[in-house]
Amino acid sequence: MRLLVYGLGRSGGAVVRRARAAGIAVGFVDARPAGPDVDEALALGAQRVVDVATWPAGLCVAAPGVPIDHPDLARLRALGTEVIGEVEWMARTLPARIVGITGTAGKGSVTRWLSDLLVAGGVDAIAGGNLDPALAAVARPHATWVVELSSFQLERCPTLRPDVAVVLNLGVDHLDRHGDVATYHAAKRSLLANLTPEQSFVFDAGDATLRRWAAATPARLLPYATDEQAVALLRAELGIESAASVHVVDDVLRLGDAPLLAASELQVQGRHQHANALAVALAARDLGLEAAAIARGLRAFPGLAGRYAEVGRLAGVRFIDDSIATRELAVAAALGTTPAPIVWIAGGVDKGADVEALADLVAERVTLMLGIGRSGAQLCERVGAVTRSERIDASDGRDALRQAVHRAWEVLASEHGAVGSVLLAPLAASFDQFRDYRDRGDAFRAAIAALVDELRAGEAQPGSTPTREVTWTPSS
Repeated sequence: MRLLVYGLGRSGGAVVRRARAAGIAVGFVDARPAGPDVDEALALGAQRVVDVATWPAGLCVAAPGVPIDHPDLARLRALGTEVIGEVEWMARTLPARIVGITGTAGKGSVTRWLSDLLVAGGVDAIAGGNLDPALAAVARPHATWVVELSSFQLERCPTLRPDVAVVLNLGVDHLDRHGDVATYHAAKRSLLANLTPEQSFVFDAGDATLRRWAAATPARLLPYATDEQAVALLRAELGIESAASVHVVDDVLRLGDAPLLAASELQVQGRHQHANALAVALAARDLGLEAAAIARGLRAFPGLAGRYAEVGRLAGVRFIDDSIATRELAVAAALGTTPAPIVWIAGGVDKGADVEALADLVAERVTLMLGIGRSGAQLCERVGAVTRSERIDASDGRDALRQAVHRAWEVLASEHGAVGSVLLAPLAASFDQFRDYRDRGDAFRAAIAALVDELRAGEAQPGSTPTREVTWTPSS
């Protein structure tokens, strides 16, 4: 048997390592002439392939970063080679119980949250997929795999049949690759393509498209809702009498009619996180955990770095890092959750986000938008129609964030009595000025620390009068 790996990096490299350990002959294609992953593949005995037609293989595992319509992949299919992805390959290689998690926003948090909860509840579970580490690097036979799945991964998983399929939400993303929203959503829907009545579908009942998908799948339906209207729609459209929900009166998370815990007990807050908690709870219950273990696991999750998290407070101003919020749906959740008035920092590599869809939220809650990075000027122009906006003109990302944080504090301190929020929710990818979203989040936190040090130094000057504005309270 011969296997061709098209594209190394995190997932491709993991496939090479696992395949070579199993004694499989491996060829690889990678655009880079050299690098640590190339060196490792060659050291493991994999063969570099220059022309795919000269190295016939029955199967090709293509990295998610390679467009599915890439000419080489089309050529391989024409030659009779099946092109799949890493997750599909692993599902064919090892027996496991699989939870597949997708959505436009929140899938990384839900993947980690659920896997942590399962492990704490005594389940042999691992997390992998569209996060670090790759699934091929950590998968064990007969374990429960909690797999984050991007649209790029799903479009190369033709036979995947997860035991539990979770779709959190549907927004707009990756139009540069998919071309239009319908194609992007179709890639997400492929998670459900092979489900039978023996599998389960966890979904947000507040999304009309997901309710239509639910009506069309034979899988067991496990809906959740963050408002009573969605529960009513479930009854009317699907005949489902109860769902996991957040009770609108007392903010209690419920599994059906049974209370689970108060939303205030979660370490992560915001209506979007309450929805994520409900998805985790439903999947965990379907996998056999009792309510008490689920509640403990929900309380224990601290959130992920770069996902919506309060860094700390300077007087009455909150600083919130949501560096991974690159999509309109995630930014809308952040803007809706963050206490106003908000100074919103955004910009980077534009991913085709629908800025106009945020107009009402921005007009209501944002006192100033600060544009950084490649798309900063364009964002300022588009957002400027509904609120004040200013461009931070700095080619270095760290300098841009230092200037933005300083300007945000200046505005909230002078115009709003040191009350409000500074929100980093970029609505754009990070690769113009940073290594990744984590690097961008770290730079934001460093900029905040520099501001605090600057204010403290000024307070310490002879003759200065201490003010409440320099009281910094870091979040735990």
